[in-house]
Amino acid sequence: MWVQTGPIDINQVLTTTYEQVLPSGLTITIPFAGVWEISYHARSVVNLGAANTDQWASTVLYNGQSPIDGSQALAGAGGSASLVSQATVGQTVLVAFSGGEVVSLYAKRIGKASNNASILGYPDGRTTIAAHWVSAV
Repeated sequence: MWVQTGPIDINQVLTTTYEQVLPSGLTITIPFAGVWEISYHARSVVNLGAANTDQWASTVLYNGQSPIDGSQALAGAGGSASLVSQATVGQTVLVAFSGGEVVSLYAKRIGKASNNASILGYPDGRTTIAAHWVSAV
């Protein structure tokens, strides 16, 4: 069994606290109990507005309101003025679920307030979540 989100169109500017990446179509519901392989890819853009600064986009999967251990990924850059960096990062983890849980992508910005970071998604499918059933618990 396999479930995944479809290609989405987003450009969400990140804040300094973890927030759900919207639209709500970037969530999956685990249909039944078992061990699931959960993976995601998130296309991030970071923009350094000043020299000798860092800017990062941190992503993580949440099970309801709790982060899933081992699912955090980080993309970013530092050092040069007016540098823009894009990367598609993600993680794959095995998680035991009871069934019915909602898994969502969350993200935040790490770095100087005058710089910015965002998560992008276009119909080419670069920002997605997928789950593959592996075995019974």
